[in-house]
Amino acid sequence: MRKTLYYISILLLVLSACEPMEKIYDEREKDDSGYTGSTTLTLTADDYAEIADIAMSKATTPEDSSLAAFIDANEHFNDSIKAAEYIPGFLAQRFPAMKFLSTAMVTYNYNGEMPEDLTMYTEALEYELLAEDYESFDSVLNITKFYSPSYSPEVYVPQVLDNVVALPEDGDMILVEYKYASADAEIDFGSLGDAPIYEENFTLEADGLGSFTAFNVLGEQEWGWASYGNGCAVMTGFVNPDSYDNEDWLVSPEYDLAGLDEVALYFKHAVNYNDEEWDNVTVYISTDYDGSSSPANQGTWTELTVPGIPFDESWTFVSSGRIDLAAYAGEKVYVAFKYLSTTVTAGTWEIGQVQISVPNLTIVGKTPENYKNYYVFDENDGWAKANEVYHVNSVDYDAMGSPGNYNNFSSSDKPQDYLPNLLKSKYPLAGQDMEVVVVYNYFNSINFVTTTLADKYTFNEGEWESAYNFVEAKTDQFVVTDKNEWVFDPTISFKLVADDFQVIVDWVAAQDNLAGKPGSEYVNSFGTGEDYHGADAYFQNFDIRSTSYESSVFESWEDAVEAAIITAYLPIKYPDAKTQVDGVDQMFVVNFDTYSGADGNYTMKFQVTKSGPNPEFELVEGPY
Repeated sequence: MRKTLYYISILLLVLSACEPMEKIYDEREKDDSGYTGSTTLTLTADDYAEIADIAMSKATTPEDSSLAAFIDANEHFNDSIKAAEYIPGFLAQRFPAMKFLSTAMVTYNYNGEMPEDLTMYTEALEYELLAEDYESFDSVLNITKFYSPSYSPEVYVPQVLDNVVALPEDGDMILVEYKYASADAEIDFGSLGDAPIYEENFTLEADGLGSFTAFNVLGEQEWGWASYGNGCAVMTGFVNPDSYDNEDWLVSPEYDLAGLDEVALYFKHAVNYNDEEWDNVTVYISTDYDGSSSPANQGTWTELTVPGIPFDESWTFVSSGRIDLAAYAGEKVYVAFKYLSTTVTAGTWEIGQVQISVPNLTIVGKTPENYKNYYVFDENDGWAKANEVYHVNSVDYDAMGSPGNYNNFSSSDKPQDYLPNLLKSKYPLAGQDMEVVVVYNYFNSINFVTTTLADKYTFNEGEWESAYNFVEAKTDQFVVTDKNEWVFDPTISFKLVADDFQVIVDWVAAQDNLAGKPGSEYVNSFGTGEDYHGADAYFQNFDIRSTSYESSVFESWEDAVEAAIITAYLPIKYPDAKTQVDGVDQMFVVNFDTYSGADGNYTMKFQVTKSGPNPEFELVEGPY
């Protein structure tokens, strides 16, 4: 942002004739009813308090009172609380004797837009990690779905961005939101009976094998029902006193695992007289079996690892433990218990309960919090965390105390009161002149909206200092009208000097065609004067003799000077000019010297008719 220096209005210029402007500021015409004069002042903390008191005394709504309180607390104005609306009442109280044509140049604090080098952070694209983004890269993350010290986001987030961002370009920036815990998780997968999706308990003799189907491949013995352990399916190849060859399958119904991520198989069983021949009691799963015939002849079966084996070979039922089926999530599957026996070894296998469950995962450790960090793409190195910027997170607000109530700063919890200490904790090894951009939430009590702001802090002699806080000194002019009322006057008044005339000369030189020839042909050999408009930077004036401007284009020197200021000067010097400032038409009063064989001085007044970029202007009055 530019600090614009304003000068006195055209009215005083007219009254002063050819007197120096400095003298005008000192003149005061006094009479019994007051005086016409000019003053300059810079608002102090006491002045803001006085302005707030005046506004509070005139408040008719709670919103009016809130605005007044804001001025007192923050000591600045902004685009919502306009200086043009509050300073006139203060001037009327401070200078009650000043009358018509009096002026005041007031310097005050203005909170405007953030600098461009900070808006790149507040306007960055955002991406919040989804559950599948954690699951894609690690089995632990597949369960926890949050990062931790051993599972650093700086390692995994770049991989996520590689998957979700198509054709990134060098310098692209994304604000990534993810979950992070300050301690690694300890995972308890739960046990049988946690959260069954499918379940068979074999509890009733009348139901026999319940939803399961027995297939006999070899031998005369088959799966049957027994009352042990509150009911179970049982298989043995032993018929006293002999053992027999057998192959028998006990097959589940079809289980649909669609939408189940952490799905697992559990069952309880007892094994006895097996002589540790564990290949005789195995569990299988298939995704292509259709249930129409024996699993020995149809479908592809994959053996599952059973962690819970009853090694003591007794009639005591034990849990199989968690048998992870996450690899089959989204599939339709069958589960089968395969029993084998020989004439030498014929154990007994009892299956007491079968469940397909979503495990009751208990994650022991710190509760994960939401974090946001910026990641930048480098065409050579890929995605990486941006170390020069820190986004204030919910845990940071909580640690600060009051800001943690709503996870934002406000006029009552000012960011500058908290951020230096936060940065000390986050960057304990900071060296002299280290810079960090801090991005945070700010609640605006004026429009009741929480916005994202950014500030640049520099480490200087052991302290973090704000480089930008969006508050700058701004000077505006206020005048007293013929009704003896102070009003804001955005008129910008100035006198053309050498550099200003040079702008006009350079514009002429850069034109390809002026009156049928290159503009450079109008410029003198020194490059300081031109005879298209008559502008001369060396003499700091317009030469208004008819031979010193292009008479085939301009009927008079007044037309030539008007064109020079409207076309070659004002659009270049004020490319962002607006038609109105705080509801008042924007005017430019331009004073300049002339030469016609004798020295002269004139003034023209111009109005902005089209806002920038590429603003347009028109002559309102003059030349005087």
